[in-house]
Order: sequence, then C-alpha cells, then structure tokens
Amino acid sequence: MVLLLGACPKYGCLVYEFMANGSLEDCLFRRGNTPPLSCELRFRIAAEIGTGLLFLHQTKPEPLVHRDLKSANILLDRNYVSKISDVGLARLVPPSVADSVTQ
Repeated sequence: MVLLLGACPKYGCLVYEFMANGSLEDCLFRRGNTPPLSCELRFRIAAEIGTGLLFLHQTKPEPLVHRDLKSANILLDRNYVSKISDVGLARLVPPSVADSVTQ
C-alpha cells in the first residue's frame, strides 16, 4: 500500500509518498510519453498486486476488502514497484463474509 506520511485534520488533507511513475493505468495506456512496460515488468507488478491483496484479505482480526481495485489505483514508484492506493472505500468485514468475497 502507498505509505501515508502525514495528515492535516484541520484541512482534511492526507500526505502520501511520491510515486514517480504515476498509475499503472497511465503506464499501460502510455499517457505522458511513458515507455511501454515489458512483459517481465507486467508480471512482477501483477504479482506485487496479488501479494498486497493477500495481505489486506488476511488482516487480523478482520480482513480488508478494497472494493475499487483498478489500474488507476495501482501506483508505481521510480523503480516501478507497485503499491495499492485509494483504500478509502475498503471496508473492515467479518471473516465469514471476507472468505466468500475474496475467494
């Protein structure tokens, strides 16, 4: 997940780490003259996303379900390490419900 660096409750502002390569969506559709992603990099990104989702789904005592996972919500740092963002729609769900939703 994208690292939360700080918050300003007075203005309702959250500050996250800078993700230099933007969203996976931008890279896949080559917006802003981004270079094409190699097949190897695409597979690595997919594996990282899967690992991140597994972590969220196995959170104890109650799992998190993202509910809005899409390429626009996957951000890439300067080394193309992917991180899940926009977890605002995520919900804490009872394990019995999470098992049926995440399988």
